[in-house]
Amino acid sequence: MSGRDRAEAEVLRVLGTAAPAGRTVTPDDRLLEDLGLAPADVTRLAWDIEQALGIDLPRDDLASVFTVRSLIDLVDQHYDPATADPQHGWHM
Repeated sequence: MSGRDRAEAEVLRVLGTAAPAGRTVTPDDRLLEDLGLAPADVTRLAWDIEQALGIDLPRDDLASVFTVRSLIDLVDQHYDPATADPQHGWHM
């Protein structure tokens, strides 16, 4: 699996946990309008993605993410499987 494929799979997995029941998340979905997420939800979910992939997403960049695809692109820009240090465990 390429780094881009891994980034996309993780974003879709994490967003799928927050999507309305029975809703399949697609790259074309809008985070707020289609998935019904609040900005605070997006920040929390980005933290989950960071922990799972061992990356840091700049909060300034995250503020300009409005679609699932743009979140995948942002994660892909910062994810390097060779240097990733995933963190697992309990979080807020």
